[in-house]
Amino acid sequence: MSSTQPTIVITGANGFLGTQLVNHFAAKGWHVRALVRNPKTAKKQANVTYLAYDMTTSFDESKIFSGADYLVHAAYIKEDRKHPNAFELNMEGTKQLLTASRTHKLKKNIFLSSMSALPDAVSTYGKQKYAIQNLFNGPHDVVIRSGLMIGNAGLIREISQFIKTKHVAPLIDGGNQPLQTIAVYDMVRVIDRMFALDVTGTFTIAEPAPITYRGLYKAIAKKLRTPLVLIPVPFWIPLLVIRTIQMLHLPFKITEDNLQGIRKLQAEDTTADLAKLKITLDPLEIVLDKPNVL
Repeated sequence: MSSTQPTIVITGANGFLGTQLVNHFAAKGWHVRALVRNPKTAKKQANVTYLAYDMTTSFDESKIFSGADYLVHAAYIKEDRKHPNAFELNMEGTKQLLTASRTHKLKKNIFLSSMSALPDAVSTYGKQKYAIQNLFNGPHDVVIRSGLMIGNAGLIREISQFIKTKHVAPLIDGGNQPLQTIAVYDMVRVIDRMFALDVTGTFTIAEPAPITYRGLYKAIAKKLRTPLVLIPVPFWIPLLVIRTIQMLHLPFKITEDNLQGIRKLQAEDTTADLAKLKITLDPLEIVLDKPNVL
């Protein structure tokens, strides 16, 4: 591993995007400091040093940041029964990261936000992401407001598994809410390009042409070659179910937050930001044709 290559710090390094970023920059020969909760369980690979990191606790600032060039912050604490104070934990953890990065004079800090991060966001997720991204206001900071990331993990994998096993999908409020997507491999390309072009500021990154939840479900079913029945569901029905489950304190992956966020979705024009990066994104139909996407 050449000492002349850049050193990049990646939080959430064993997550959906973080794993892809680690593999990509390690393959380029960069020094990768991959921050994970338990380095002992991480798969060893060339050019990668796994370091213990938890956003809820203090960390060895020098060990993580000394001599580093770049930070990509992809870690995020979800609000649940274990972390009812997730908002405070995310904010404080991010502040500590940025303070350390600026102390050690890193060249760039990139934060992975979301298109749901808006001043008038209705979901807790959107509100938290918006508050966190506002911390990245320095001359070396970049915020990426990402569309729905497509790959064999996260929400898309959950949707795919449900369609594959149940052969049905709910169309909440008709399922016509606009969605803008980005392949996880394209997001890796975007982040790489941001280093190469030395850009800063906030970028909204997603395929310019939106699809709908109805269109997404149909495209996934087509890729899986499985029959699919689309069931229109009035908004109040899942809302009542979720509130009942929450009242009974039962485990359930979908929250009222998720539901309200779906209802609030709006399309945004991403062409200008993509042009600044001189990059085009694969549309959903091409992404789904790639191997190992679903």
